Amino acid sequence: MSGFELRAKFYPLVPTLAQLVEEAQDGVDYPFTVQDVLVLNRRDFDQLSRNLDKGYDFERMLPIDGYDFVYGSFTCTLVMPASGRDGLLMTKYANQIFAAYLPDCTLLDLADVPQQCISLYPAKHPQREAER
Repeated sequence: MSGFELRAKFYPLVPTLAQLVEEAQDGVDYPFTVQDVLVLNRRDFDQLSRNLDKGYDFERMLPIDGYDFVYGSFTCTLVMPASGRDGLLMTKYANQIFAAYLPDCTLLDLADVPQQCISLYPAKHPQREAER
């Protein structure tokens, strides 16, 4: 949608989604842009919501230096379930992950944003090293 700027309450990563929502209530709304979308199945997204700070493989895909001091805005990745309307905006800044909860991602214009379906956990079949 054009004509207005979407904003979200970003907060340093905490253990659970419920805590993130609670902590960010009194925070400031920051403008943001979505660089890419990572889609999880609902079960994985629910697991992520219960254990935000566990340290997942997809975190290497988050934008580094995701805060722009000039514009006061975040550049982030949207992590969302394949079914549902909610999602998490996530980015890295100053060696820390910041996140914001979006209860309704249908407001975002994601038509030109690259999307990738991912698993919360890495594949269970590690590559075998070639013998020399």
